[in-house]
Formats: sequence, C-alpha cells, structure tokens
Amino acid sequence: MTYDCSIWVGLFLGFTFTASACGDGRNATLTNDDLAKLRTMTLVEASLPASPTNAHADDPAAALLGRALFFDERMSADGKISCGSCHDPAKGFSDSRPVSLGVAGRAGARHSMPVTAVALHPFLFWDGRADSVWSQPLKAIEGQKEMDFTRVEVVRFLAAQHRDAYESVFGALPDPATLPMRAAPGLPAWDAMSADQQDRVNRVFSNAGKAIEAYERKVICSDTRFDRFVRGELTLTATEVAGAADFVQSGCTGCHDGPSFSDGKFHNLGLGDGSDSGRAGGLKKLFADPFNGAGAYSDDTAAGSKLLAAAAQETRTQGSFRTASLRGAGQRTAFGHLGDRSTLNEFIRDAYDRGRGGRGRNGGNDGDNNLDPLLDGVDPGNIDNLVAFLHTLDCPTLDATLLAP
Repeated sequence: MTYDCSIWVGLFLGFTFTASACGDGRNATLTNDDLAKLRTMTLVEASLPASPTNAHADDPAAALLGRALFFDERMSADGKISCGSCHDPAKGFSDSRPVSLGVAGRAGARHSMPVTAVALHPFLFWDGRADSVWSQPLKAIEGQKEMDFTRVEVVRFLAAQHRDAYESVFGALPDPATLPMRAAPGLPAWDAMSADQQDRVNRVFSNAGKAIEAYERKVICSDTRFDRFVRGELTLTATEVAGAADFVQSGCTGCHDGPSFSDGKFHNLGLGDGSDSGRAGGLKKLFADPFNGAGAYSDDTAAGSKLLAAAAQETRTQGSFRTASLRGAGQRTAFGHLGDRSTLNEFIRDAYDRGRGGRGRNGGNDGDNNLDPLLDGVDPGNIDNLVAFLHTLDCPTLDATLLAP
C-alpha cells in the first residue's frame, strides 16, 4: 500500500496518522502508541518541576532582579559581557558561534547551551558540574574565560546598582566598605578575609544565582506547534508526521525524552578527539562545589544530597556529555558540545546515522571504547523528515518584558 503526502487527522484513541516520506519510498506511520508517547513529552509551563534548593525560584520579585542581572554587562571584568551575551534572546537564548567569547575576547572550550529549558534539567553545563539552575551562573560569573567577575565584586555591584531590589528579597547586604575590591577563592585577598566575611559574601553570591534562576524559569520554550499538535489544536504536514514517527520508532526517545526532549543524562556519542573528559570531570567539580545542593547555601540540603547520591552512581561517564534539549533546536546554528556542526542535518548524520557504520569513536582518554550502547539501537530514517519534525519544537516569541532588562 502507498500513500500520498497527506495526513489522516485525529488525536483520539483509534486513530492512526499515516504519511509517506514524500518521495523516498519509505512509509512512516504514527501509531496510537507513538502518539501516547508524544503526549507525555508536552510541556505545560504551569507544571514546571520544583527547585527545592532555591526557596526564591518562583518569587516574582526575585525574577525581576534576576532579569536585570542576566542582561547587565557591568557585572563583568570589562563591563561588556552579560549572561545575555552568550545566551542571546535574539538567537533562542543561545549563541550562534561554536564557542562564546568572554571578557577581552577570551574563547571558551565548549558551545554555550541554551537556557530555554534549564528548569527541566537536574544538571547544568555539558558536563553537569552544576546541580541547580542557580549554581550554574555562578560559574560563568567567576569564569576567567567568561565574565571574570569575583564574588566580592558581585556584592559591591549589588550594593551600588541593585540594593533595594536585592534587599527586598534576600535581606541586608554586607557593608562593601569592609570588603576588598576584588576577591574570590584562589586570590590572596580572599584568604585575608575572615571566615564570617567569606560566608556572608558566599551567601550573597548564591542569592544572585537564585535570582537569575527565578528569571530563567520564565524563559521556557512551551506552546510550540508540537505542543499544540498533541493537544489536538492543529495538524502537522505529512513530512512532519513522517518525521515524528521516525523520531519515536528509530529510538531517538531513548535519550531525547520528556517535556524537555532530553533525559537529562550523559552519553558518549563518539564526537571530539577524546581530550575532554566530559561528565567524569564534571562530577569531580560538582562534589567539590560549595554551592552544590548539599552545601551550606542550599535551601534544601536533603533534596540536594539525594541528587548527589544519584550522581555518584553514574557509570560510563568518561567522554560523556549531557543530552541537549531539542526544544528550539531548529532555531540554533551550532550543535554539539563543540558547536562544530552548523545544521541539525549534519549533527544527526555525524552523531547517529553515520555512526552505525565504522565511525571513529573517541573512547575518552583511557583509550577504551566508551561509546554509549544506546546508540546501537538508534536507526534514523529520513533525516530531512526528522528535521522537519524538530522544527515543530521551534520556540514562540516570548513576552517582550522577558527579552531585555
């Protein structure tokens, strides 16, 4: 039996979506089971998972402060870099460059991940070295290749520019006159501070991150054409339906699952030269981080400890990187942890389709073949159809009040 490029529309049990691959001779049928699976992947913004280690995650006043901090370039060593520089709203809260440029044009080592689904992920960064949305920006703020702004400078900046907004949410700031101009662990000025001063600065620093998280929880890629499709509000083209069937049936949901279209886990796709340890290195940094969910600046250390205990059980971490969310993926121009693939077609071909043959596998620094076995079951059909389906996850334009300070 063959079909023309059309859709038999229905979103209730008993209906089956059928579409041809429009000329490639491969029929794709979206079954009731496929539809049931896709329905579990819709995103309802009102039902975001809680952020237990941040008591201010859903505080509107904290979100207003976080929005101001997200876009304020003055919170960087050269006064030219903000969170929004590498997570640009005009570019899907991502970066069109393979790697972002921080202060003084310093290049990072990995591609900047978009922030439009961070509230859905238990770990942040490609290596998962942050276990909360609020602790992630702290690494970027102090990162020498990113904003290169010390935590003491953050306190001084908040006191000078955002005192009322900060204190209305988090309480009184320390007196900046008692603090050095620039200090963070590893600098002599930090060691010269008292333990109490260090603790108070760390508390303010963590609160800055918690405010940024409150803002980022509002920057969610929801109500896409995909979400409206599974709610029965619109139909997709035949090519998109064929791609949806391929997506489920070829094994993509083994990793790209849930409302984020990401399992939030870490997988080795065999990309790169093996010099980056990925999750293996990220775990070491996570456990040593004073701002992790089990630390003194967490608002729920029990929840944080539970997440860390789960992370400690992970295996096959060498050379593994976090599954990126596919929400908004079609609006990006750089893919993978190196950002060295410029189209979705290219990335899917290199990471999955071509990999079923004799792709070179990096195996990490230990030389072992550490390629994730989940890849063995992934068999993309028509990549053009898959990409057409992924474009149904393009993010709608957000409210203008979220796109600028």
